[in-house]
Amino acid sequence: MNAAQAQRVIESLRMGIPPDGFVRHFTVGRTTEIDGLTQQLQDQDGTVLLLKANYGSGKTHLLRYIREEALDHNYAVSSVTLDAKGVVRFNRMDQVFGAVCRGLEIPGASGEKGLRPFFDLLVKDVNNRDDTSIWRKISNNWKWDYSEELDSQAVFIALRAWATARADIQDLVEDWFSQPWVYKVRRNLYLELVENLRKFFRDPRPEYKFYMDNVFMFQTQGYEQSWAALRDFDRLACASGLKGLIILFDEFEDIITNLPNIAYQQDAFWNLFQFYSGKSFPGKTFYAVTPEFVEKCKIRLLLKGKWDYDFSRFEVLPTFEMSPLTTKELEELAKKILEAHAVAYDWEPDLKLKASQLQRIVRKAASSQIQDRARYAIVSVVKSLDELLQETL
Repeated sequence: MNAAQAQRVIESLRMGIPPDGFVRHFTVGRTTEIDGLTQQLQDQDGTVLLLKANYGSGKTHLLRYIREEALDHNYAVSSVTLDAKGVVRFNRMDQVFGAVCRGLEIPGASGEKGLRPFFDLLVKDVNNRDDTSIWRKISNNWKWDYSEELDSQAVFIALRAWATARADIQDLVEDWFSQPWVYKVRRNLYLELVENLRKFFRDPRPEYKFYMDNVFMFQTQGYEQSWAALRDFDRLACASGLKGLIILFDEFEDIITNLPNIAYQQDAFWNLFQFYSGKSFPGKTFYAVTPEFVEKCKIRLLLKGKWDYDFSRFEVLPTFEMSPLTTKELEELAKKILEAHAVAYDWEPDLKLKASQLQRIVRKAASSQIQDRARYAIVSVVKSLDELLQETL
């Protein structure tokens, strides 16, 4: 890493946050477990995996590790942080779909997020006009008049509109997909994305047909189109040369702690089971939870009198639990932090801080009886290096 990158890394570590782009570099020990996690990305089948770790003990780190690995393995990735008090409730698949669109990343896009880089990649592939490709079926021989090849008509209309290369239309599509629940006046979407673009295609459907079929709606009929759009995203990613779409859900405990009533929570549980079945979405999804997550779900249902609930559904959910870092592994991590700090601020901390001193800092932090001892050790090491640097100025 160069000095600018190293400074960003240290800024993240100073707050105990895994540094984007360099998570794998600061992942130490537990080789067998890491290999098992990486293997999940190499399997072709869809995956649902609950990533278990205590608060402050590595859940976000694991998700960011998977993000970096997935991008390197040529997947499209979307990172979603659940927030029932905001606008990302797991019982609302239209909100989940919007969050997926906002968090989309593709390999080689230099960290750019959102629908734009993904759709730009798709349209670029469409324009290659390979007669043997799936795009011929999707576009109906590039006429874009009508197609049943995709599960979501909204995705078909959005992709067709995006292919016109009009900036104002692309802005509208991006905003619509990022917050679909806001677009309640369907006629505006019809006029902008269909009627006013008819010089580019000849869609045979009358206007009322779009409304009758809920083409522009993501929240009707059990969020059917939200699920359909996610399936299409996975399929389109594969059609464009990627391996598929991976969705990472952080703060998944939110569905227990912040959803306001049991009905919403049951809907959220059902959506989790739908992801697990692989029929509603065939791609891979990962969820950051605490080790007690499943038991908390069961207790919540029992306290609300849901005695006849099929609790066995929770038991079949695959889990992955990373063991805590040992003191020796934290010492190895501290050496990596020291190296990054040296690059970031162009100095030689190893001349000022003996190995034994660094070891004592780590062991003191590691002996703390707190759940997030790893984070505390990282913050302590960075703080000590910062103080030492100030003394040398």
